[in-house]
Amino acid sequence: MRYLIIFLLSFSTWHLLAQPSKDFEMEILIQCTPIENQQMSGTCWSFASTSFLESELLRMGKGKVNLSEMYFAYYSYLSKIEQHLATQGQSFFTAGGQFHDVMRVIKKYGIVPQDAYKGQSLFQGHYHPPLDSIMQAYTMNLLKNNKKTLTASDEDFAKTVLNTFLGTPPITFYHQEKQYTPQNFLKEGLGFDTDNYIEITSVTSQPFYTKFVLEDKYNWTKDMYYNVPLEDFVAITNEALKKGYTVLWDGDAVEPTFKAEEGYAYLADTTVVNQQTRQRDINNKNTQIEHVMHIVGLAKDKTKENITKKNKKVKEQAKHWYYIKNSWGEISKFHGFLYMSEEYFKMKTVAIVVHKDAIPLTIRKKMKL
Repeated sequence: MRYLIIFLLSFSTWHLLAQPSKDFEMEILIQCTPIENQQMSGTCWSFASTSFLESELLRMGKGKVNLSEMYFAYYSYLSKIEQHLATQGQSFFTAGGQFHDVMRVIKKYGIVPQDAYKGQSLFQGHYHPPLDSIMQAYTMNLLKNNKKTLTASDEDFAKTVLNTFLGTPPITFYHQEKQYTPQNFLKEGLGFDTDNYIEITSVTSQPFYTKFVLEDKYNWTKDMYYNVPLEDFVAITNEALKKGYTVLWDGDAVEPTFKAEEGYAYLADTTVVNQQTRQRDINNKNTQIEHVMHIVGLAKDKTKENITKKNKKVKEQAKHWYYIKNSWGEISKFHGFLYMSEEYFKMKTVAIVVHKDAIPLTIRKKMKL
């Protein structure tokens, strides 16, 4: 969600860190579209969600389609203003968002390919700090004037700002020599059902196998998430990948061991990973949704040797890692992808998004899906 994350946190010298192996054996790799770069924009949620939908289209045999991330950002901004006014400033107002924000735009406004709407009008690339500042100031001014809804003139001004920075969304466009509107491109060109995708979390503060409103600053729409035990949370992710479905990842990316520039995310060996310690970190805000990415594979590292504090070499059994597509450009030796350890996933993943058919049948029955 942040424009620029700079990792200046240093490691405690007494920690024994599980340094990742340099070599991985890929067990599952699902087709996805190329790495994108959100640049100076708080739109990781749109980039990851778009990538997820692009992989869904590939899985469905619809071919490779490059969808527009900024189309979702444009219309979500309008909705955020409306929500902020309706709640009289109680909703979190930033450029950040979640997968369900993309689904809302799709249901109301349809969807367009990248070549129909690049969302880069004023600047070359995605440079959003000026846009975010103007929209923030404008919305705060509406609040000061006791506005509870957007009038037609208010909306026109907001659209003028968005049109200036992102460009005007198309009413019609051509794709593969056929003319579409955003709405019929969804129905005729793509044909996927937005109701097939669900958001899942794992917390002990709510009953398992029920739905509840996830209290997170980026869930400004107060959407409901399914709640499952951690064991099922991991099983859903793994089984989805085994079935050829990719998974959307929402979680914490500000740990000192989240090293996107090196291509790894892992935890210290001393970290105790279970449902209780996970909940502890959620309760004390050590685990929050700060970033959204796209899981496209599963790997295991080759047997490696760790150096202990006494300079002894200790061989460890191979561990599983999730292969994840990020949206920060082709950084690291993995060209923008990163490997996340299963322990990091269990502790620092707040929520996932999957196609409901990817969920194991036994768990689906418990969730009443």
